[in-house]
Amino acid sequence: MTDIRQLLDKIEFIPQDDTLYLLDKLPCGTGIFACNGNILYIVPNKENCDSLGIRTDFLHLETNVYVSAFNTSVSSFENGYYNYVELHLSKMQDSKDDLSAFINLCLAHASYMEGKEFMTFFDSLVSLFQLPKEQNYKNLIGLMGELLFIEFMHNEHSMDISPFWHSDGSASTLDFICPGANFEVKTTANDSMCFTIKHNQLFGNSGKTYLIAVSINENNTGRTLDDVISNLLENPDYCNSLQFTENIEKEKRRISPIEMKTKRFSLKKINAYNTKEINPFVAIPDCVEELSYKLNLLPFMCTDISKTTILPEYN
Repeated sequence: MTDIRQLLDKIEFIPQDDTLYLLDKLPCGTGIFACNGNILYIVPNKENCDSLGIRTDFLHLETNVYVSAFNTSVSSFENGYYNYVELHLSKMQDSKDDLSAFINLCLAHASYMEGKEFMTFFDSLVSLFQLPKEQNYKNLIGLMGELLFIEFMHNEHSMDISPFWHSDGSASTLDFICPGANFEVKTTANDSMCFTIKHNQLFGNSGKTYLIAVSINENNTGRTLDDVISNLLENPDYCNSLQFTENIEKEKRRISPIEMKTKRFSLKKINAYNTKEINPFVAIPDCVEELSYKLNLLPFMCTDISKTTILPEYN
């Protein structure tokens, strides 16, 4: 069993000179290293992974990286191509517990998986050190729907609504606060048109508010969230602002970086509903606060999404 306290003390005295220092040799050619105050788990790239780099709040993945020793005659590792995941200890609130979990998982991966299925292992680390996997997927679906709505409004109506997306940052009560109307986007990846509604959020606004229902389908021929983001950021005609880019980066931190690059979706349809026409309650008693419920949109008529009916004040 690795002495975590001793390991942390050892890391503290290792020079931060961009050099890999071996801390513990593990089975199947894998090992635990230190570099610039952080911990790395390195495995041979026997699965021939393509070069890929992914960063999260606490982890950094690199695949197909060439590693060479200063002195091959005394090195415990052969020169060659490796995959690694780096744990940023400086960002951790509890370095001892986080390092212990990281080391134990790396040792188990080396022992039981022989360093194989490295990308799946990295995804499990992301799930541990970030949001729960179920919430990651919900965030993925939600962001996909919001960005597809931005893309739809530009492609179908030549409107750039990206400046109005999350305009108040994390304090935004609705997804889009536009000049002539507000939008709250709900996304589904199945056939259900039932969405969880926060009543005051959707029906407590005095202005014109629309619920946008985005239906997508997960399939191998669709686009990944990474594809959609790249398309928006690289398009010279819209989504060209620092605020939009900052919002994208904030939202990406709430999503599994693996699923963002591998889960593929196709857009089925986008429907808009005037909230005044779908409010299921005439009045809410004063004693009821923060009411949430599932609302089935199938019985309601959707409205056309157009510049004149939804955003007449848009210039």
